[in-house]
Amino acid sequence: MQKPLDSRKPSPRPIEKKPKGLEQSWFADFLLLGVFLGVIFLGLATYWFGQDREVSVLEGRQLAQQPDVSVSAVRDGSYMEEFESYSSDQVFQRDRWMGLQAGFQKNVFQQKINNGVLALDNGVLIGPDEPVRGFDNMKRLFPEFGAAMQEQDVPVYFASAPSKPVHAAQNEMIPDYVISGDLESRGNLHDAVEGADFELIDLGETLFEQPMEDIYFYNDHHWNVQGAFLGYQQIIERLQQDYEDVPKLEASDMETFKIEQPYYGSYAREISLPYVEKLDYLEWMEPKDGFTTEVCRNGDDCGHSVIAREEAEETNRFADFYKVFMKDNYAQLRIEQKDPVNDLHVLVLKDSYANPVLGFLGESFGTVSAIDVRYAEGKVDITDYVEENDVDLVLFMHNDRISGMSGDYEDSF
Repeated sequence: MQKPLDSRKPSPRPIEKKPKGLEQSWFADFLLLGVFLGVIFLGLATYWFGQDREVSVLEGRQLAQQPDVSVSAVRDGSYMEEFESYSSDQVFQRDRWMGLQAGFQKNVFQQKINNGVLALDNGVLIGPDEPVRGFDNMKRLFPEFGAAMQEQDVPVYFASAPSKPVHAAQNEMIPDYVISGDLESRGNLHDAVEGADFELIDLGETLFEQPMEDIYFYNDHHWNVQGAFLGYQQIIERLQQDYEDVPKLEASDMETFKIEQPYYGSYAREISLPYVEKLDYLEWMEPKDGFTTEVCRNGDDCGHSVIAREEAEETNRFADFYKVFMKDNYAQLRIEQKDPVNDLHVLVLKDSYANPVLGFLGESFGTVSAIDVRYAEGKVDITDYVEENDVDLVLFMHNDRISGMSGDYEDSF
């Protein structure tokens, strides 16, 4: 049987009221969309019509340039990889975006770490290294070099400066949630040194007792001149046990100079400026009567001072004022006293940590030669250099972050 039709009229639906303010939400959405599209079109215009930057002063590095197109590069995928790096490096207002991102992470999310750099509670920035470095290559290379030096009757010393993360770990300043293998890595490096029968000069014996902010820059990975001078004094005190006629500079002999412009070091540029809570001002020290040495760079470029005063006159906001020490890193340096206090010739095998120390060593030895194997590119045979230049002793001057230099040393030993 067919059911009778329901004659009742459906009740009208209630009129839904829009939430308060919804009427105006389209305007905010439209405005946000306009800003978004404006940024995109401005970025595209800058990309197509703007000039690419070659260097990021903030980051202190070369920026990727537009790659050349070739059939082979497109086929093997290398073109897209290079173009991705290029588009990332040349993004519109890159430095400003990096600063905004870092400020958001620090102030909104309260993150202490950005780009691998950790901000400690005392305002010091460090770059902890999670994996433990075994220094296996050094454990193989050092004994071979040590044996070659024993044949020439040339003693080898290794001055080991603690890196900033090691100093922080030693003094239990790194939070528990941050994994750092730096302290154990330092122990492995010392095992490699002592296994080669080098004379270890552990500068941590002096520096671990000092407040971190007194001997390191807040915002750079290097020690400052006060830390370097303490390291120099410990080195000389050890060498005086074997070479009595080596004089030592005292703090009372020195005069300190300061650059008034803030120094933004490597960590400040890596973590970005919102994390910089305390400013550095680079200082250097000179004997009150002046340095008594002359520097030759890479062989025949002579007549220089151990202090590059012209670097102190830089006005760029992100100037690398650390270049005041020796001007830069060079494959070879030779520092000679104009009126030698002794006839000793020391060869320093170094990285940039040694740069502020070299000027002090020049006042203690008649001749200081220095080789930085990172820039020698295998063109220097250190064993031959020692023999041909009548070197009396070899001094390694490094911090504990040198595991990556084993290949360079292998090419130069």
